Amino acid sequence: MRRAKYFNGVAIALVLVIGGLVSAAEPKKDATRNPANVLFDKTGMFVNDAHAFPADKFASKMKMANVAWIGLQIDNGGKTREDSADAIAKGWADQWRKAGFVVGFWGCPRGVGEHGKQSAVDAAIPNVQADAQLAVKLCAKYHADFYLADLEDSFQSYNPKDPTPALNRVYVEAYKKAALAAGIDKMPRALSSEGRIALDMKPWIDEGWDAMPQAYWNAYAVYQPSKCVDFYMETGWPIDRIHPTIGTFTSEGEKRNVSLAEYDKDLRSRKTSGFSFFLPESYLHEDSQYRMLAKMGRK
Repeated sequence: MRRAKYFNGVAIALVLVIGGLVSAAEPKKDATRNPANVLFDKTGMFVNDAHAFPADKFASKMKMANVAWIGLQIDNGGKTREDSADAIAKGWADQWRKAGFVVGFWGCPRGVGEHGKQSAVDAAIPNVQADAQLAVKLCAKYHADFYLADLEDSFQSYNPKDPTPALNRVYVEAYKKAALAAGIDKMPRALSSEGRIALDMKPWIDEGWDAMPQAYWNAYAVYQPSKCVDFYMETGWPIDRIHPTIGTFTSEGEKRNVSLAEYDKDLRSRKTSGFSFFLPESYLHEDSQYRMLAKMGRK
């Protein structure tokens, strides 16, 4: 979910034996979840443009939708989103918190520049570490209540010999070290990534992160939420730590029209808790949509 380019839909549904696979019928025992991640059992929002999503205009609508948390993009490609930082400095996050919402951030770190080469992975390591450190720095500076790391194609494998997934552990370890130093290691945290791609999931699971697969059924049929949930379970995630992110935009991929009612029916076929919506400032307009989101959150 980058600003203008949400995801690369080229290599999907790659199943690698990274840290071991677990059958969807036998989910891995959940013994490592960060306790504070129970926040993600509730409905949340991914926001891109803070200035287009002020509390005085949208707080009542978010309450109608029974939304608990709001995440704003704070870093992208190794740089601070200055427009977001400016909005926060002017009270954006404080206003949302005053209205009763939990406010945190999401960001997109840099990854490998070329797949299939160990030299490219080695070159990417300093950037990945720096971007994890930047995320923690910004969370501490602006008093974030949680952080969502959006890792996509530059952290995945395109074939069984691609060494790129090693960067997942690099990020997780760098984030952990920085968070411990900043005193925010207990803060809720989750991995956001495309619905069915080959990451190394084990470091995220072992270090307590939750997962928010981008189940953009509207963009690709293979990203149907139930299929994404099954995929994440097969790669080791306990189902109580899987919280799909949905969208209704029609500008990407297969440009499919999927209604909130269709998402609701599909999500109810899996025993997940909590979900999120991508870009309410752009794609939520009618009161009926907010009421539908509230219904979906009661499943």
